[in-house]
Amino acid sequence: MRIYLASTSPRRKEILVKIIKNFTRISPEIEEKEYLELSTKEKAVRRSKDKCIAGVNLVREKGMVIIASDTVVDFKGKIMDKPKNKAEAYSMISRLSGNSHNVYTAVSVYKDGIMYTFTEKTKVNFNHIPDEEINKYISTDEPYDKAGGYGIQCEFGKQYISNIDGDYYNVMGLPASRLYRMLRELGVIDSGEFEI
Repeated sequence: MRIYLASTSPRRKEILVKIIKNFTRISPEIEEKEYLELSTKEKAVRRSKDKCIAGVNLVREKGMVIIASDTVVDFKGKIMDKPKNKAEAYSMISRLSGNSHNVYTAVSVYKDGIMYTFTEKTKVNFNHIPDEEINKYISTDEPYDKAGGYGIQCEFGKQYISNIDGDYYNVMGLPASRLYRMLRELGVIDSGEFEI
């Protein structure tokens, strides 16, 4: 059985390696669709399934296991994707400042011709962020490859996130504990491999 992670995200790789030692990262060609008619949670589910299907079509091996995920930030019912420029990054971070929001990550796992999907939700609370700190932050490369424009594991996130309700790794992009349980139930991994 060969296991594939359908993601080039260094954060997802970092999390998955704590659960599975041997897997291959692949980068299926896929356009992330907007799915404007869907809720935040439904959008994450649809995108994770799209990525998983693209991974299946790319690998096409007997006995393959494909893992794909998608993370979206929901601020008061509105979706925050990765900011495309400084103006978007500033708008996102200034709205998150002093407020709470939800992070949804949907994970799809393909094994033996069946796709299994689940969604994890984490509530994230931010302290107030001074305007000069927002401007300093958006001048770095940090915000532009992350949903909502921030990473919980980065210095900026550590400084201004006051607390979370839910799975820390979910905010990073891969809910480790839930994924571990699913992979065990599917017989992909044995017990005792979880090192978080």
